Amino acid sequence: MAFCEPAAVVRTTRLTPSAIRVRLRAVGDWRWHTDGGGDERIDLAFPRPGEQDADVAFFNDREYGHTPTDDEPPWRHYTVRAVHEDGQELDIDFVVHEGGVASGWAENAEAGDIVGVFHGGPSRSYYAPPADSQWQLLVADATGLPGLARIVEELPAGARARAIVEVPGEQDRQEIPTRGNVEWTWIIGSGGRTSALPATVAESDVPDGPGYAWIACEAAAARRVRSHVRTAWGLGRDRHRAVGYWTAGASGHVEQDRD
Repeated sequence: MAFCEPAAVVRTTRLTPSAIRVRLRAVGDWRWHTDGGGDERIDLAFPRPGEQDADVAFFNDREYGHTPTDDEPPWRHYTVRAVHEDGQELDIDFVVHEGGVASGWAENAEAGDIVGVFHGGPSRSYYAPPADSQWQLLVADATGLPGLARIVEELPAGARARAIVEVPGEQDRQEIPTRGNVEWTWIIGSGGRTSALPATVAESDVPDGPGYAWIACEAAAARRVRSHVRTAWGLGRDRHRAVGYWTAGASGHVEQDRD
């Protein structure tokens, strides 16, 4: 099996003014994982500027962990929103923003366009609540919303959670079906250095009993929320996970900050 596999666009769907869902279908015999869940990570290679299909062969001709070169095609971290047909198809939700390589690709993608899917190793997810968790705090901005939405959809019946989500506009709220008992707080804001997520979490009461916090947003905001749930809420390392999905002021590929 190749390290980078081709996948073709099936269709695109505009979910909200700032979110586009792209359905991908595996080209060839490879399949995506069916045992993943939560904020399952996926790395995607995109076409170079002016090209229609990703140069999948570029990555397969190099060793894993190779030093990037000037001619390397663009690639980014994303979250698998859903898996279909035993791994043959999968959904990826993209946040629309000016100047983004992946965002611009998603806005213009057409059926049949090819991206590369890095497919080495097992399914990877940061979300891992302890079995005895009686409640969950789920915090995300627009970039973390696809992972949060999948987590909420896959909650067991009656599971108690509070979801705090920051999105650019009122129309960017999404209806997420769930079997859980979820309390939603939607914040309208631009995120980044001015994110209201840390202050909103700081104003929240700590639920009774053992719990778990999952945070996915801009890196500095994620660290501030992480610090609060550690110190004020007393959550140990096994009871929270904070992931910086992007860094304000930085562009291009940024390695996700996590703890």
